[in-house]
Amino acid sequence: MSDPLLGPVVGATLLAPHLKFASHCYQSGMGYTLVREEVVSQQMCELWNTPRLLNSPVHVLAAANGHAWLRIVEDKQCQPTKPLKTHGWMALEVNVANVDVIRKEIDTTVFKVIGEPAYLQISDAIKAMQVIGPCDEVSYITQIDKPVPPFELPMTTARTGSLFIPVLCTPNRDASLAFYESLNQVTGLKFNTKVTVLNNAWGHDIEHQYPVATIQLGGQCLFEIDQVPQAQSAVTNSGSLPSGIAMVTCMVDDLAFAAKQLALPVCEIHNAYYPTAKAILAKGPAGELIELVERPTA
Repeated sequence: MSDPLLGPVVGATLLAPHLKFASHCYQSGMGYTLVREEVVSQQMCELWNTPRLLNSPVHVLAAANGHAWLRIVEDKQCQPTKPLKTHGWMALEVNVANVDVIRKEIDTTVFKVIGEPAYLQISDAIKAMQVIGPCDEVSYITQIDKPVPPFELPMTTARTGSLFIPVLCTPNRDASLAFYESLNQVTGLKFNTKVTVLNNAWGHDIEHQYPVATIQLGGQCLFEIDQVPQAQSAVTNSGSLPSGIAMVTCMVDDLAFAAKQLALPVCEIHNAYYPTAKAILAKGPAGELIELVERPTA
């Protein structure tokens, strides 16, 4: 199999009506560290096509493993979104050493637990819990005990680690998978499985199965694609980013190839969040935004 063109995942951006509150929640409730305070620059506005966000405050936070992957942008006028019931980026799966420790210590006044720690149907090596955070974002907090072939997944000894699986909610699994297969030049996997948090959210029988796909990325990351046709469209904000999980940022091996595939211009971007200075912003079939940034040369 050829190597994936996409990956690893750089991180995710949340849109917050109250930045300091959201940032504090991750610092006090999940043990993240605030590593940078900045504002949305003109370059970022041009890349994102978000003129209303110019000079809006931004916090970048690092997990306990030191990876500064979580970016929160303030938009006091952003509309609320419905967790698990909206197309676009639905959830962020984050690696931890011990999910039971997180469950014991997490601040449940700001992180609503919607799934208690449990081993997944697909593997007895993956134990996860699910929460809704301060920006209506869903997080899957996941402990991986051992390798889970054919997937390439990370294990960590840190209390909290990196974002390794952005989860997409889409009206059409096959269309979304084809979009990312074209960019990644790797074939994904398609299967049906129960997704307990979705069944609970939608009032389905607990054994109800969803059409799901995964596509392996570089750097022990994946995209997961869940088909939920009855979900509403992504909540957009004029001149700003989508509500909730606004976008995912991912490295790409060949940015020129991706730009040509998507018929998008390459933008200059000089900011410490990005590993290099060239990026594009694409919109996927489910209305999700994905930022692709050129992978650094070795």
